[in-house]
Amino acid sequence: MKIRDAKLEELAPKPRKQRVMTPRQIAAQKRDQMIQKMLNEIAVGPMSGLKKIELDPDEKLMTIRLAVARQIAAHPADVNMGVRGGAIYISRSPIPGARGGRPRKKA
Repeated sequence: MKIRDAKLEELAPKPRKQRVMTPRQIAAQKRDQMIQKMLNEIAVGPMSGLKKIELDPDEKLMTIRLAVARQIAAHPADVNMGVRGGAIYISRSPIPGARGGRPRKKA
């Protein structure tokens, strides 16, 4: 048996290594950052401002639509989204011909 002086640093928890992100996670993070940047541009722009998201051939409409809807729900500004002809339109003003004739509930 050995008895020696100890230091408090020996008892402190060691920092964990950060996990390596998968390529899918990196792509989703970049996509979310691009959507967030676009929403910020819409929020500070004029009411009549309109942005169009055109999909790449390897992207699916439902995946991008859900990602945009998730970011809109988290965004403080009131933003409208509509899907027409394989593209997603984002605006602060109501999008003509879009669903949602009922007033939206304020959370």
